[in-house]
Amino acid sequence: MITTVTLNPMLDKTVRISRLVPGEITRAREVSSIVGGKGVNVARQLHSLGVPVRSTGVWGGEVGAQCERLLSGEGVPHDFLRIAGMTREGVTYLDDEGESTSVFEPAHQVTLEEAGALLARCHPFIRESTWVACCGSSPGPATDRIYADLVRTARAEQVKSAVDTYGPTLHLALAAAPDLVKMNREEYRNTIGVALEDERFIFDALITFVELGIGCAILTDGPRPCYVASRSGCWKITPPAVHPVNPTGSGDSMLAGILYGFARGWDEPTSVCFGAAAGAANAAVWNVSAVALGAIVPLLQEVTVTELNFP
Repeated sequence: MITTVTLNPMLDKTVRISRLVPGEITRAREVSSIVGGKGVNVARQLHSLGVPVRSTGVWGGEVGAQCERLLSGEGVPHDFLRIAGMTREGVTYLDDEGESTSVFEPAHQVTLEEAGALLARCHPFIRESTWVACCGSSPGPATDRIYADLVRTARAEQVKSAVDTYGPTLHLALAAAPDLVKMNREEYRNTIGVALEDERFIFDALITFVELGIGCAILTDGPRPCYVASRSGCWKITPPAVHPVNPTGSGDSMLAGILYGFARGWDEPTSVCFGAAAGAANAAVWNVSAVALGAIVPLLQEVTVTELNFP
């Protein structure tokens, strides 16, 4: 069982239109909705791969109730804490030329009491899991420490933990030394305050994380190569080239693919290669983080991995 935790989910609505003209009335041709949020996406992708999973976190109000109905309809196992604040919505306007414009509402409010209740709810889930994946942003100060607390709880229960977040939440989680940390270049720059350009600087940064006790550190850059460091070595992994249709959730599909590999006892480069193929497969379709194993495996042969050794 893998448990994913999402502090800031969203009802993600896509509105298909002919053309968006500012200042004018635009009539939609089609509207579809899905539950968004990094941890939800990771759970959806793991579920599509046949991995036992549970998605948890917080949601509230009528939007939260709709999220619950939608995720239940997908068959993704979940157990979210209901809060008083209204979960946010995001709307993407997609025109006939394939150009999209997105508007995301502010995050819902979470109180300290609700944050404590979520931690209490997660503890028995962690004991039943092999991995706990803490994914996505924190909606506010009351929840900034939750991922770090869950990482420490997981270690006490001898359960592995993965973190994919940014900002103060990432700073706190790094201090707790999770087994896996994944971030993109922008998240690293905005959190640490340093832009990583040269490969040597990238690996110096990732090796620093490993020396702090983090098991595996991964820096991604969209469809470009990603970099991996652990106590076993350092690798540059180049994902397959695909025609992009919708990159939303590709990083989450990648993390799900990595966890899929680790759950099967694969080593770091093999697991990240599978994750890179999963992320590329997701980018090549419109649906978010729901690609089948059969769509991922053919792309594996196009992933390249290079072990790097620095003097």
